[in-house]
Amino acid sequence: MHKQFKKLILIMMVVLLLAACGQFEPASAPVEAPELMVTEIPITIPTTAPAEGLVPEKFSKYIGLNYPPIPAGLTEGFSMMIEGTEDHGLWLVMEGADEMLWLGEITHYDADGNAYWEVKDVLDLSDLEAGLVLLPDGCSLNGAPDHEIIIAGKDETVLLAWRANTALDMFEVIPTNGIECRSDKGWNLE
Repeated sequence: MHKQFKKLILIMMVVLLLAACGQFEPASAPVEAPELMVTEIPITIPTTAPAEGLVPEKFSKYIGLNYPPIPAGLTEGFSMMIEGTEDHGLWLVMEGADEMLWLGEITHYDADGNAYWEVKDVLDLSDLEAGLVLLPDGCSLNGAPDHEIIIAGKDETVLLAWRANTALDMFEVIPTNGIECRSDKGWNLE
């Protein structure tokens, strides 16, 4: 029942987001991100999301995955180290039409210096409105740089925000209030 309640809340958030954003427009990826995204219309969302049950069942199989190689059937959109850490990174990964963001941690390096990773958490981006721009970098909270913040926005407005909490190895939903982003690393969600 607890799992069903979480799914119901997620569905309600998506419906409210879709209602607030209007009509869908076709999207293409990647895109040039806006220079500045400022929260203009805050959306009420929980301050944190529980670790248990946050990952949809279809993506939970990737938690604990060690790579490379990335499993067959998956394609990588982008990857990047989280600034301020020496061992955590983000990967946008597609499985067919589904998009997800992996939070990974380096497990070891081979003799040639190549990093090997373990997926610590997965953020499902599949149900977000097409045309939102994902910014995984360059955000600040109340004027202070915060390299763990990831946002999805549109028309210079931060609509959704998450923290890639490297201390807990998990994504957390965070309020959009006070978040500003300047980045050229935008990815248009389809």
